[in-house]
Amino acid sequence: MNRSRRIAALRELFSENYQGLLITDLKNIRYLCGYSGSCGTLLITRKEAIFFTDFRYQEQSAAEIGDVAEIVIFKNNQIELLKDRIKKARIKALGVEKSLNIRQFLMFSEEFKKDLYPTESLVEQLRQIKDADEVKSLQKAFAIADQAFAELTRVIKPGMTENEVAAHLEFFMKMAGSEAPSFDTIIASGPNSSCPHHQPGSRKLKKGEMVKIDFGAVVDGYHSDMTRTVFLGKATAKFKEIYGIVLEAQKRAIKAIKVGAICKDVDAVARKVIADAGYGENFGHGLGHSLGLNVHEAPSLSPKCEDSIRPGVTFTVEPGIYLPGWGGVRIEDVFLVKEKGLKQLTNTPNDLFEIKV
Repeated sequence: MNRSRRIAALRELFSENYQGLLITDLKNIRYLCGYSGSCGTLLITRKEAIFFTDFRYQEQSAAEIGDVAEIVIFKNNQIELLKDRIKKARIKALGVEKSLNIRQFLMFSEEFKKDLYPTESLVEQLRQIKDADEVKSLQKAFAIADQAFAELTRVIKPGMTENEVAAHLEFFMKMAGSEAPSFDTIIASGPNSSCPHHQPGSRKLKKGEMVKIDFGAVVDGYHSDMTRTVFLGKATAKFKEIYGIVLEAQKRAIKAIKVGAICKDVDAVARKVIADAGYGENFGHGLGHSLGLNVHEAPSLSPKCEDSIRPGVTFTVEPGIYLPGWGGVRIEDVFLVKEKGLKQLTNTPNDLFEIKV
């Protein structure tokens, strides 16, 4: 992966108002120079890239960053060291990210007076388009999630608690090579499944109920995300009805995703299917989002997003219907937009799945 090329692309986005940009968002730092630690700041000037961290990450930063940026290890006051290097680089006006904390902002504001320029998602703009190396990492993360889900379907059964199911799933992902769960795993059984982001608890799974499973793996910092709603035993007529509507909404939305399409228009396709079936009020979240180093990234498939879809963007497509007191169904798959067509990253079948009990 050519991180120097990413830094060069970022410089192309610089405003004429400033000569340097201070990167404080750790995911953006990882994207630009490869550093995956929890303490660091990256200064990008029109000619230099300088990374600042402390002694704890001296070896890690050297191994991960290499010669992409100069590495400076601070011992005491990081802010003063940053200000000194900024002066040496003859930066008279500085661009900063919105992740800059209040203390840093106040200190730099005092130093630069009116010449401190908050920027809006410059690195995030670059991150929207995934390169070949990023796609490889995503594919590995999705393959781990697919494998873990297959293993889970062999052990999940009535009597297990939601917490126990989550623990099994996260264990399977970890053993398959996941660095961590993409987010807090969602296991929502029975009526709990009407809550889109239910936190698993001590409720025991029961025969004759649905279980909504939303989870993901992480590889090289890149996140997968998938939701399946399974049924313990023979599915009821009501579950089949709701599942069929959600699946149809997803299929139609997938067909609408193409280069040049407007994000909110894709969302509207799925929303209409659910509304026409009489459940419009029970689909209250956006259809999907991009993902990468964060599990939720821009652009999104939502009623408010007017972005035009570009090749290289990833999208989740996750319609749902949630009925309080009964339960809910969500089906989520992820796609990479190509110049022509889509590449599906999730490989677990999304047909109605009944767990034999």
